[in-house]
Amino acid sequence: MGQVLERFGTYIEQLSNAEKYVLYYIDNHFETAKRQSLVEMAEAINVSTTTVIRTCKKLGLTGFADLRYILRTLNDNNALDHLYVVQKYVQHLHQSLDNIDHERISQMAQIMLHSKTIVVVSVGLTKALGEYFAKRLLQVHKQNMHVYESHIIDLLPNMLQNGDIVVFISMSGQTATLVKAAEKIRFTGAQIFTVTNNAGSRLSQLATHNISTSLPTESFSGYDITPRSPLVVLLDILLETYMKKLAERKPSNRYP
Repeated sequence: MGQVLERFGTYIEQLSNAEKYVLYYIDNHFETAKRQSLVEMAEAINVSTTTVIRTCKKLGLTGFADLRYILRTLNDNNALDHLYVVQKYVQHLHQSLDNIDHERISQMAQIMLHSKTIVVVSVGLTKALGEYFAKRLLQVHKQNMHVYESHIIDLLPNMLQNGDIVVFISMSGQTATLVKAAEKIRFTGAQIFTVTNNAGSRLSQLATHNISTSLPTESFSGYDITPRSPLVVLLDILLETYMKKLAERKPSNRYP
């Protein structure tokens, strides 16, 4: 199995025979396919351009442009190619912004208005994101604490009160320490917010409210280089939505 089938293998059963043929062609002719235009690929496979586009959409992509981008990122040797690295980030941000659940963010901001304490939890590479969000909350005088040490995370269920909010920030949404804590926090009366890159993760499933990006995991020379910046965008939007609701409730702009 090539890297294309590894990336899109879960979608195979949803494809028609013609669409499977498109996917198998790309997997078997990876170096050629990643350079082909839509018309060139369709002619090489002897299918219509419509079939190629339909295959892209059934693979969870918005179109052929997304497919070409994914093929570039799947090539580990070119993962840091300066010719398209900026385009990669633009694509990630567009994808994240297009998929924002505005109603859910509004609900989360409303709950934040009435909470006494917000606990921000992040570990590993997302620790800095948690620190950033906690400091932004302090700027608007919202009481909070940032927790990133495992022994403190384990104690969280005993520290929370009804109406508190715990915000878990995690790319995978599968970090064992965070999942274990969330499973216990469910029974404390605290609200669980999760900001992840995996809406189907165990952590997201345990959340009262979850907002997520869905970026493909990227690696270079064995290092995880999946961008965290779209998660920062989600946090910024959540905070600004909270600030606007706060201003509506407090016309004098005095913070609670």
